Amino acid sequence: MSAWRNRAAALLREPLVHFLAAGALIFVVLSGRPPDAGERRIVVNEAVVSGLVNRYVQAFRRPPSDEELDGLIRDYVRGEVYYREALRLGLDQDDEVVKKRLRNKMLAIAGAEAEAARPSDADLQALLDKDPARYASPPRYTLEQRYLGPDSPTLRSVIKTQLAALKPGATPTLPSEPIPLPTRLDDVPALDLATQFGDEFAAALDKAPLGQWTGPIPSGFGLHLVKLERRAAPPPPKLADLRQRLENDWRSAAVRKAEDDNLNALLKGYDVVIERPR
Repeated sequence: MSAWRNRAAALLREPLVHFLAAGALIFVVLSGRPPDAGERRIVVNEAVVSGLVNRYVQAFRRPPSDEELDGLIRDYVRGEVYYREALRLGLDQDDEVVKKRLRNKMLAIAGAEAEAARPSDADLQALLDKDPARYASPPRYTLEQRYLGPDSPTLRSVIKTQLAALKPGATPTLPSEPIPLPTRLDDVPALDLATQFGDEFAAALDKAPLGQWTGPIPSGFGLHLVKLERRAAPPPPKLADLRQRLENDWRSAAVRKAEDDNLNALLKGYDVVIERPR
């Protein structure tokens, strides 16, 4: 590390760094704003060099060579010069990109403690009890389906007419068309049905009557007749099976609350005036 400090000290005597500093000084003079003595001092110490080396190792999986380290230090000095002069000239003012980045940093500070917090089992169980449906497994279905063709008003009318005349226990006589999906599905989760047939098809099964043909039920292919034989309700969700998901949701809620609390506290020091255009 002492070798890095020696190289950094030598580097600061190089003509390029002097050129950058001189250019920055001219920039400040032309702007009409006197430089602050403290801000004019750029210190490349052991901590700075260590940070540069660590970031390089993370990116390239190896330490930098002497020449590469010199380049990292030169780039650090260049960045500090331009950053400080940009602030001195007020170039950060009314810049939406700068505002957004600073806002995100403030949010990170506000939510840092909540992000690192660990919920208790009681916290997680309370979250689960508050909205068990959110964490419940999807229902499972056993059914028969017949694909009758692409969706159209005429086909819908034909299906409704035949079903209305269908006697209990009878099977519709409408001719089915080939489709690359099974006609019978046993104990299939709703999510799998949604993947195969589409969300609208799976959602219709939630209200379909048991033990009789019903339709028309639309899918991504067209219209179907469906005979739902079994709708298996999922077991109650358990904390042990959902711990990671509950922890993620608990922490997200805690971070949002911390951010809101921080904002409300900061707003007490501001007089906010909203002037709407007439």
